[in-house]
Amino acid sequence: MCESNVYLIDVDGEKLIAKEIALMTPKQNGYVFTDIYGNRYDIDDVEIAYIDFIGHKVVLRKRG
Repeated sequence: MCESNVYLIDVDGEKLIAKEIALMTPKQNGYVFTDIYGNRYDIDDVEIAYIDFIGHKVVLRKRG
């Protein structure tokens, strides 16, 4: 499978916020992630810290 997990960097490190993501769509101030079951995760006020394509991992951080 080629789905990815989404993490948000906080003071304790990387926190898992969404699993088995199949679609990532940018929006004005963040992203919408959709998992393989059709569940949507709207994440605001974030930017991409990095993407690990081998590890199937998208890591976000708060803007600012």
